[in-house]
Amino acid sequence: MRIQETNLREFSGARPIVVGVNGSRASLAALRWAVAEAEARKVPLVTVHAWEPSVRRRAPYATVAERRTPAEDRESGQRLVQVAVAAVRMAHPGADVRAVLAEGPPVAVLLRYSDDALLLTLGQSLYRDGSPTELGPVTRACVRESHCPVVTVPELRATARHSELPPVAPVAPVAPVATALAG
Repeated sequence: MRIQETNLREFSGARPIVVGVNGSRASLAALRWAVAEAEARKVPLVTVHAWEPSVRRRAPYATVAERRTPAEDRESGQRLVQVAVAAVRMAHPGADVRAVLAEGPPVAVLLRYSDDALLLTLGQSLYRDGSPTELGPVTRACVRESHCPVVTVPELRATARHSELPPVAPVAPVAPVATALAG
């Protein structure tokens, strides 16, 4: 499955639920919640992953071996979205799931794709004691600027048992990505 950059307006039908995915446990919890909500409302689910070339975030003195090319960064995002969508389709075979991989800052990408959405769903990390962390900068900006309601979903505790979606290994932000569905 190749995930292509696309325009949300190309999707016909009901206003979708948009979920931001980045491979974190929090974003996977948001994905679990969003697919259940989309099925209950009988609307499409659009998974969105924003990627940026990592060379913009690397120190100029970083060794060449530590730098990834923009093509490698895009491929990493491609794999992340493929694994997330495959997990959703395996657990919810009837779900109307679409995927978006778009280059750009996460806030701008999420706002663009949620502009006509029913909901924007984002994950929220937990402290070790299980209490929610403060909202991160991407979530805060989306809450402040979104044209649709924003739902934040806390990550699943490591001890929790959830069978809706198989767990997905998080994608490492720097090293070459090896993502897999755990059985």
